[in-house]
Amino acid sequence: MKKNALLTFIFACVPGAGQMYYGYMQRGLALISLFCGCFILGALASPLLVTTFIVWMFSFFDTYDLIRHLAAGDPKPDTLLLLGSWDEIKQLIPRHNRLLGWALVGLGIWSLYGMLVEPLLYDLLNLLNVQNAWQYVSAIPTVVIAVLLIAAGVWLLGLHPKRPEDDQDLPPYPHDGQ
Repeated sequence: MKKNALLTFIFACVPGAGQMYYGYMQRGLALISLFCGCFILGALASPLLVTTFIVWMFSFFDTYDLIRHLAAGDPKPDTLLLLGSWDEIKQLIPRHNRLLGWALVGLGIWSLYGMLVEPLLYDLLNLLNVQNAWQYVSAIPTVVIAVLLIAAGVWLLGLHPKRPEDDQDLPPYPHDGQ
């Protein structure tokens, strides 16, 4: 079924709406959820705001990729993108409960920082007559997230120091025998 080109463009500009316009409801729901999640993370830590733009770009071009596949007679399946189905989500949680556990620990630390540590640091800096104390205290979470992102990027790029695996990979020590 041929769709209106102007409506396609307008819906493609809204993450997930273009997919839903073409009948890909699960895919559209996954994209709008991912976009909103990235937006919330970006509101908490501004360096993560760039992920919303990445999801928006993916969603826009994915709409036209779906159209191309539909026109070729080879439609893509309507899946949740990152996971195939709701059953796979249910299976993922118990298997990766350590990852979920660390995420919950991180959110707990973030909450405690906002409720306890941040006001104490602010009061301490005010007692010390530090100018713009709130600016320094409020920048701490952003700095921590930025450092973690840089460290993850360095690790993914393979720029981290390598640990020697075994001595077996090393050539034998050339000794003179004298």
